[in-house]
Amino acid sequence: MNFDPIHFLQREGVLAGAEETRAEVLAGGFWNDVLRVRGDGVDLVVKHFGERSTGWSLFPIVPECEARAMELLKGRAIAPDFVGFWPASSGHGAVLVYQFVPGTTWNGDPAEAARVLRRAHGIKADGFRVMPATAAELLADADRLVAPGDDDPLWHRLQKLRPVVAVGQVEVCRTFVHGDFNSGNMISGDEGARIIDWQCPGLGDPAEDLWSFLSPAFQAVYGLTPWLPGEIASFCDAYGDDATVERLGRLTPYFAYRYAKYCITRARDLATGDPTSAKRYLDAALAGIASMEET
Repeated sequence: MNFDPIHFLQREGVLAGAEETRAEVLAGGFWNDVLRVRGDGVDLVVKHFGERSTGWSLFPIVPECEARAMELLKGRAIAPDFVGFWPASSGHGAVLVYQFVPGTTWNGDPAEAARVLRRAHGIKADGFRVMPATAAELLADADRLVAPGDDDPLWHRLQKLRPVVAVGQVEVCRTFVHGDFNSGNMISGDEGARIIDWQCPGLGDPAEDLWSFLSPAFQAVYGLTPWLPGEIASFCDAYGDDATVERLGRLTPYFAYRYAKYCITRARDLATGDPTSAKRYLDAALAGIASMEET
């Protein structure tokens, strides 16, 4: 499907004219195209979705949910400001438009990331998917993932690390969470850091967002090295909620097991069609398993 963002924005009344307007491709994800449209007084990001999740997925891609999340966050200095959303039609996939954030890629300051994340977790929200928030729920979630083949040595290695559910764990109140928070979803603008890619928000334990950001497996997916102990401490201190940090320590084995299984499966599924991405997921699985073995 050929998608012309300038023509689309004109047709929908977002752009008055196109004489001085130009579009350029930005780095996007697996499931969408991201374009920057700018001109006289206009600087927008246009996200054109391709595939979307159907049924259950660990990281569901639901354009309507991203739009709802960004509309909820508008004006709060947490995410880029929402402009509009158009569901998929016969002529285009779902389209999300928000303001471009001038600046650079994220500056890498974990304390800054923690502070903006804490503000996001403080927002009252409802109507989003309910995410697993206890050890038992997380293991059940992991078991929903298709198991790698019995001949997969990495899968056998991971199975030996499957955590058990401790008795007496208390279920927590769920809050608004990003659902895929990591350093690849941060940008640094002139007015501070912003969180992007709200494709799978939900109501869950905020410890999950802390875990994904600090996880060596998530870092490996983006070709980054694990956080240093001092950086982890800086992040947790800046987040400023001892109860959530305590739950992070308690739930880490369950988050790590689930994500490692996901990465093994993704590496296998992408091995033929996208070997570069498959290698990233394999590296992530190895990093996650190594971290579990060290603890």
